[in-house]
Amino acid sequence: MPWTARLRQRAFRSQPADRAPVILRHSRIYILPSRRGLAIIATLVLMLLTSLNYALSLGLALTFFLGGLAAAALLHTFRNLAGLEIKPLAAGDAFAGEPLAFSVALAAGALARRAIELRAAGATASVSLASHATQAIELRVPTTTRGRIALGRITLSSDQPLGLWRGFAYVHFPLAGVVFPAPELNAPPPPAGAEGLGELAAGANTESDLAGLQDYRPGDPLQRVAWKAVARGAGWFSKAFEGSGGRGAVELAYRSLPAALTAEERLARLSAWVLACERAARPFALALPGVHLPAALSREHLHEALTALALFDAGES
Repeated sequence: MPWTARLRQRAFRSQPADRAPVILRHSRIYILPSRRGLAIIATLVLMLLTSLNYALSLGLALTFFLGGLAAAALLHTFRNLAGLEIKPLAAGDAFAGEPLAFSVALAAGALARRAIELRAAGATASVSLASHATQAIELRVPTTTRGRIALGRITLSSDQPLGLWRGFAYVHFPLAGVVFPAPELNAPPPPAGAEGLGELAAGANTESDLAGLQDYRPGDPLQRVAWKAVARGAGWFSKAFEGSGGRGAVELAYRSLPAALTAEERLARLSAWVLACERAARPFALALPGVHLPAALSREHLHEALTALALFDAGES
């Protein structure tokens, strides 16, 4: 890179070049006066000029005392960030319109940390740490469109202890999550399966094996609600199945959808059909231009199908 790009990267961390873990040192920490700090500095300058003009010894003593207090606050603001360790943990997935969760870990080191604020891609979080403590922090980034979403540059900042100075540092990890297409509302039933049935029967999963329980989602068939768990007061859950139950495998094809639908509308309908097949424990295959997933039924297959829809290049259709 040219020296200007290297300088920009060193100062602003515009590229995801950091590797875990990152320990904040003096070369990464910047400190600027806050609005309150600017007001205090202006007041001190005015007090200094007035005391010099009128030869007020007591005024000079008070001015230098308050100036020393402001300088000490600057040092403590720096120490609140210096030595802090941050590392990436995980990037989640979500449907478009839902927040996408990213996880990072903060380690305090030998000093206690007060009111450390993290900002990235419109998400904020604040945390205080005891000395030698480590805590996982979740940043929930708002989403509007499908695709791979990067967390981007994280800004760590603090204005402790007096709010006169704002210390901040930049960290940029190569951390990215996947946003699935939002399923179409009131989507028509999936196409006919191998046995010629055009609708998914909610109770037609007797050939599947019970894989466990999952959180209840609005629209899940009542036949799949774990009523025993509800009766115990454990919360609302739906039964999840693995296997080849249902009423035959379904072929979900991008090119078989009506030509009047836009590319995004097709992906939204396929997303709704994929979820409907999973809820009914019905195997499904997914065919996109350049991508074909054979018929299967599992959590891994569901995630692979939704990821393929999220990363699909509509220009290839």
